[in-house]
Amino acid sequence: MQREIRLNIQKSRISESVLRKLLGSVIIVLCIYVGARSINILSAGKAKEAVKTSGAYVGNVLARELIDNSDIMDQYLFYLENNRNLTDMAKVELLKAVVTDYMKSSEYTYDTTDPGYNQIIHLIYENMNASAPVTEQQTQPVKQDNADKNEKKQKNIVPMPKSVGKKYTAKNIGGFKKLLQKFYVVTSATALYESDLPIEKAFNEKFEITGKNTKPQILIYHTHSQEEFKNSTSDPDTTIIGVGNHLKEVLENQFGYQVIHDTSTYDIVDGKLDRNEAYDQSRAGVKKILKKYPSISLVLDIHRDGVGEGTRLVTEINGKKTAQIMLFNGMSRFKLTGDIDYLYNPFRYENLALTLQMKLKAEEFYPGFTRRNYVNAYQYNLDICRQCMLIEVGAQTNTYEEAINAAEPMAVLIDKVLGKK
Repeated sequence: MQREIRLNIQKSRISESVLRKLLGSVIIVLCIYVGARSINILSAGKAKEAVKTSGAYVGNVLARELIDNSDIMDQYLFYLENNRNLTDMAKVELLKAVVTDYMKSSEYTYDTTDPGYNQIIHLIYENMNASAPVTEQQTQPVKQDNADKNEKKQKNIVPMPKSVGKKYTAKNIGGFKKLLQKFYVVTSATALYESDLPIEKAFNEKFEITGKNTKPQILIYHTHSQEEFKNSTSDPDTTIIGVGNHLKEVLENQFGYQVIHDTSTYDIVDGKLDRNEAYDQSRAGVKKILKKYPSISLVLDIHRDGVGEGTRLVTEINGKKTAQIMLFNGMSRFKLTGDIDYLYNPFRYENLALTLQMKLKAEEFYPGFTRRNYVNAYQYNLDICRQCMLIEVGAQTNTYEEAINAAEPMAVLIDKVLGKK
């Protein structure tokens, strides 16, 4: 894997057409509200109630259309997914800010302090909540339709492991210094401080694959799609793509998640291998997928490492030769000059806490399966969401069979750390 990148930093922009659509919806509903207030003054209760009912109906229709068809809501929901600690009030205020920001520079004017304006924002927010995943009872027909998938799940592609290794806790881990010595490789280019990874907090941090499996929940992709193993052929299934294919299969058929496997060739430019812009390319591709599927809550960039030709990264799991894996962290920090501002990662702590939990769960259930967690200076697109992981599966000295076998315990660990308890 190439461990140096050059990122093209661009902020996502909401299209003017979408904002105009949003603005139009708001203004129409505001007109209804103002009309209702006027009739309230001039008419009897029945007329007032009729207009109020009509206004509420039209408002709901407009809000529903806005939520179902506007990219702006996908972006808003994606932000909420990665900032789940926000209160309802904060979520409403964020939505209000999106609308208000455009209205200030538009050809229309409206008093945003009017109570009617707040009512419309709440109306859209309430409709957004109505679009949330359906209840357990409502999903029963879907589960019935997926009987074949559930039958596969019963077969257990991967035997569930027993706790055969050491179970680490915040108390028996031995402190931050021992944690680094035992479980980490930190390159000379960067630094990992105790403030980056407070042990007790990291142990207790909650990670979860959210939502029902009626919508995509996990994204697997490969920044370096052309990475091969020592006996790879022209068949993509014998490369790192094959590892992603099998990981998807186990996560779906055994654990019931809905997974998207993006097999785009981000490291191919004009028909030739070119990894100089691979992280820029994959960043754009992943963001496009997340915009389309804001229900995704776990993003996995699956790689193959490069090591000396005399190194063999192999163990045995469930009677099969299995490539060892390595969990990778980017600090967005140089040791000598400090944080790299243009590679800012708001989820650095979450990245570190998640890979630590994965590493320690592996030590308990699959001792010898994971190498030390690797920490380097750059960002590696790990800022894309709260639950992002870059995982190195084996190296060029492994067979593709060993690498594909590694997808099985990897899927188990993902479910143990992020599955519903």
